[in-house]
Amino acid sequence: MANGLWEDFTSKYGFSDGAAVEPRDFEARARLVDALNDHPAMKTAGLRTLEYDRPGFHNSCLVVVVSAHDKADSELLRLWKENKIADEAVPSYVELALPELIADAYAT
Repeated sequence: MANGLWEDFTSKYGFSDGAAVEPRDFEARARLVDALNDHPAMKTAGLRTLEYDRPGFHNSCLVVVVSAHDKADSELLRLWKENKIADEAVPSYVELALPELIADAYAT
């Protein structure tokens, strides 16, 4: 019952290739996405995080980071799945804060 890591939320091989994902990981992911989208550095960078339930045999509990483009989340996810927008990296300041943000997401 360990907390997921950022790598778990961003790789199809995360959470032991999906075998170790639990309902609490999806709940923590939702809180993490909200926290990241509210983070000032993410807003300044024009980035948005999205929840993505990846189909198939691998990890289904993913977080996608994209440029915001002033579109609804559902539209951004559609564009991302169609390879019309690319994954982005979180700013370094946010990357340093990820362990604490993830711990908070699981603690709530």
